[in-house]
Amino acid sequence: MLNSHQIAHFCEETLSLAKKEVDSGGLPFSAIVVDEKGRPIGQGVNEVNTLHDCTAHAEIQAIRVASKTLGTSSLKGTTLFASGEPCGLCQTAIRLAKVSKVIVLLDRHEVKELGFDYMWTYVEKADSLFVRDTHLSFKNKAEPFEQSPKDLKSIGL
Repeated sequence: MLNSHQIAHFCEETLSLAKKEVDSGGLPFSAIVVDEKGRPIGQGVNEVNTLHDCTAHAEIQAIRVASKTLGTSSLKGTTLFASGEPCGLCQTAIRLAKVSKVIVLLDRHEVKELGFDYMWTYVEKADSLFVRDTHLSFKNKAEPFEQSPKDLKSIGL
């Protein structure tokens, strides 16, 4: 568990990373993942525009680095620091990665007041894009799932 000094330190580091990204023309979103002993194991900034990847949010980038650093998709016991409250996509990724704690510098309402409104990412749409066409009949559609070993480790799902 991180102590108050470590928390303050990584809040400052997260803020510094966000400022540096803004200075280089990027967005003010940054994230740092820290292990239980207070060691930074991953950091990221929002790279959606530079990578042309709508999933390259700061939190997800930091999770990707941390997972590679630890050699696992489970980040149980870690703390993620974020310059802004994680959007719906990032909250899901944080849950899938099993991050234990999230510390946010600005919440979604504060960020919205500063011109970054992503409130819509928290709302589940009734007009879902995911429609299963029951009229289509593919004989082997379940085959990959049946073929997959039942003991295959799938931490993220």
